[in-house]
Amino acid sequence: MTGSTMGKLETTQPDGAYVPVDAVFSSPAPEAPGGLGLGEYLRRARSKAGLTLDSASARTRIKRDYLEALEAMDPRGLPSRAYCVGYLRTYAQFLGLDAAACVDQFKAELEVDTGRATPTAPQERREIKLPRGMVGAVLILAGVIAAGAWYGNYVSRSEAAAVVSAPMDALLSDEAPLVDTASLETPSPQTVWSGLPDARGAGALTFEAAGPVSLEVRDASGRILASRTLEAGDVYRAPDEPGLTVSATDAGAILVRAAGRPLGPLGEAGAAVDNISTAEFVIAAMRADGAG
Repeated sequence: MTGSTMGKLETTQPDGAYVPVDAVFSSPAPEAPGGLGLGEYLRRARSKAGLTLDSASARTRIKRDYLEALEAMDPRGLPSRAYCVGYLRTYAQFLGLDAAACVDQFKAELEVDTGRATPTAPQERREIKLPRGMVGAVLILAGVIAAGAWYGNYVSRSEAAAVVSAPMDALLSDEAPLVDTASLETPSPQTVWSGLPDARGAGALTFEAAGPVSLEVRDASGRILASRTLEAGDVYRAPDEPGLTVSATDAGAILVRAAGRPLGPLGEAGAAVDNISTAEFVIAAMRADGAG
């Protein structure tokens, strides 16, 4: 929206209507080359490269829904801001575009699309007035209902206590012990702690950050086990269970170890990854190590 357009919008409002300051003085978002919005700019670059959304998703390892939401500039279909910027940077680099410029325009367009520049009028408050006699009747009815509920709850508890007390008294008066403690053996500590999973077992994975990076780990059902931002040197130990998947804003900044054995980075430096199977990654890393 240009300055002249905003001035025209301000003068065409009816007298007394509320016009936010942002609607008059907000600066327009930068445009991609050719006057295109960022979403259309990405879509045309992909089409020019002869790629479909499915093929671009397979090659960048970014969900097709996320790529479609980026090209439509629909924040409702995008993940959190940190992951969104990482995916956009990876997608722009893949298409041969200026990633930094695309990220700046993405932030600017989202700021404009928040609706702050749309003139709005204050909504009128509606008051519901009851007749004077109705107020007293409603209060009396509420008091009767509350008293009835309390009395019913009190009677139910009394009856339940009477039913339970008789069998309980019989059990307490019985001379025979309920449990023959003489036949019980005290378990050893080794028996108590046996069978528990070893956090440093062969399947245990650790993720060490080589730099600032956002990491997300999910279990086989898709439930998030960890979602945090790691700094250089931070380590996250994943639970030893099957079906884990991992996502990161910079795969090259996540160093993976299995039972203390280094397997290398999660992926290429600067590339965002989404829901990578840890089992498949470990198998591929070990095969590559054996081949080397």
